[in-house]
Order: sequence, then structure tokens, then C-alpha cells
Amino acid sequence: MSYGKISPKEFIDKVITGGCELCPQIGEDASYVEVEGKYLVIHSDPITEAGKNAGFLSVVVACNDINMKGVECKWVNTVLLLKDKSSLGQIIEGVNEACRILKCKVVGGHTEVTMGLDKDIVITTAFSFSNKVMRLSDAREGDYVGIIGTAGIEGTWILANEYEDELLRRGVSNKIIENAKGYKHLIPVQERMLKVKDLAIAMHDATEGGVYQALLEISIASGLRLRLTSDIPVSEETMEITKALSINPYTLISSGAFLVVTRKPEEFEKRGGKIIGRLGRGEPCLEVNEKSYCNDFEEELVRFESDYYGWRKGK
Repeated sequence: MSYGKISPKEFIDKVITGGCELCPQIGEDASYVEVEGKYLVIHSDPITEAGKNAGFLSVVVACNDINMKGVECKWVNTVLLLKDKSSLGQIIEGVNEACRILKCKVVGGHTEVTMGLDKDIVITTAFSFSNKVMRLSDAREGDYVGIIGTAGIEGTWILANEYEDELLRRGVSNKIIENAKGYKHLIPVQERMLKVKDLAIAMHDATEGGVYQALLEISIASGLRLRLTSDIPVSEETMEITKALSINPYTLISSGAFLVVTRKPEEFEKRGGKIIGRLGRGEPCLEVNEKSYCNDFEEELVRFESDYYGWRKGK
């Protein structure tokens, strides 16, 4: 059995949708519902792999998707499905920490101990309001695609926290691991989004499947071919940790990094971004070094954890 996010291609046409200015579709991080002349921006996300940091990460990654529509996150609704009550206080503190950073408020949710779980699951729905609709289908031939942040931020942080002993065993230094543990505060994107939103035609965050998957989804949503024109930035910590664990950093979950479709590449780079690709005519695929990728990328964190626990059981 494979684990991780199921591609929307498998089911999205079977779901009854409607009543939204922008309804669920591949590559779009949030939906818009018109309410009295404004647009309610809505997104939900589960956290299943973050262990002790699930509360913090649940709020942050849900709000990151709201931020991709050019607005600050205002409210969250969080559901806690726990294997037992021992982690409740820690998860609540993580939720509170994220809300303090993002200046958002909890407005509801649900908490229970759920039979059959071996890990806590935290699910957050985030909300805000916008005066306009921002969508990837507004991208045009010739538009540039840039990145804010580096590949694999969230995955690097999770690996450093959850697999420290394994990393040390494989020769990764304490310094690299401790630096990577500090990536927690690189995951919220709200402040960086606010600095570039006026340059954006659309934005998309890099979550499951990493930067490569996010680039592919921009291509699919825009109906254009996306050619990689420059190296994707990778930090020293991410490079060392992924190399030790035989993980591809470009397909490692990358919350904390996001992509911007823009027509002002010079100004974008002046504000701290890097242009890495360009949209053009052709089949909606990602082109890297003249090789085309048209199918979803496997999430490296899920693959690694499946292999790791399989290996541990076989010892």
C-alpha cells in the first residue's frame, strides 16, 4: 500500500462542487466564495507526519495556502484526532504559537482520542477575506516563475527533529542538525508573501512533492509548459541531510518556500526572490534539462518513512 496525498486527478471530477468563484482544482491552494461583495478564502490541510510539532505545523501550513492568495490568514478551525491525551497540551501550545506569529485566531474545532491511531492527526481549516481573485489560470505565455525560499524546508526540519539519531549515525554533524531544527520559523510565509504580492499574477506553495511538484501544478493549472531555466536554491542543511538519507531535495515537502508567477522578474529578484523558470507553449509538463515530467512526483518524506520503518522492522 502506498501512503501520502492522493492526486486530485483520481477523484476531483466525482466531487459535487459549486457556489464558489474559484472552486477546487489542481494547483490552486485555496477556494474563493463571494460574500457580500468580498471573497471568503478557504483552505484545509491535515498534518500526519510532524509528531510533537503537529499543532504548530497544522496552523502554519493551512495559513500558508491562504497567503498564496495574497492575503493574511485571519481565522483557523482545528480538529485534533489523538492516539491518547498525552500530547494534547503540546499540540495546543503549538497551535497558540502559530497563531501568535500569524496574528490569527482559533474560532472552532473538535478534539477527541480516536481508536486505532498510532500517530496524532491535526487538521486545520484556515480563512480570510480578499477583495480580488488570484488564480493560476491567469498566467500567460512568457510569464516568469520565481521562488521565495529554498527547497525542502519543512522536510529538512521534520527529518532533523524526528530522525536525529539516524542522521548522526550516517555522519551528519550536530551543527547541521541543530541548524535544521531552527527551520521551524522559516515555514510561515506570510511576511515574505506580503513583500512580493504586488508583483504576483499568482502564487503557489511547495508542499507534498516539493518544488518540482509545485512547478508541475503551475504548468497544469495554466495549461502551459514550464521550463526550468535556473538552479533551484537548496540550503547547506537540506543538502547534507538529504544526501545522507538518499532523498531528492526537489521532491521533499517544502512548506516555507513558495512560487510566484510574475511579469516583473528584475523587481522580484531585487526583493529577495530568484527566477527559476518560464512558461511557454506546449504540453503542460515540467521541463528540466530537456527532460519532461508530466506525472505527479512522489513525496520523498513519505517514501523515506515507509522505507525506514520497513528496514527497522526487518532488523
